[in-house]
Amino acid sequence: MENEAWTAEAERNFVWNKLQTLRSTYLNNMIELYGTLTARSNQPMPAEQLQKLKHYKDVLHRMIPYLRVPQDRVPAEFNRDKVDAFEKQIKNIMETFQRRR
Repeated sequence: MENEAWTAEAERNFVWNKLQTLRSTYLNNMIELYGTLTARSNQPMPAEQLQKLKHYKDVLHRMIPYLRVPQDRVPAEFNRDKVDAFEKQIKNIMETFQRRR
């Protein structure tokens, strides 16, 4: 039981540290990109392009709060695998829009 508690605590610490690293690395750029996508979504463009833009904007809107959450409010289901997938998704979005700038 004690070993399981230590493992759970180690997992929470890993997730928290990873979120803090992602926050310091990507949060400001994600907020900036969200603002850019919001501005672009108000401009005329083909419906398909607008739909993709709104999709990325919605994804960013859902992701940003996870980088701002206090340590005691990180969801329990947010484990090592999820935070790794979260990081991969952030990198993919940021790389996609970095190439377009």
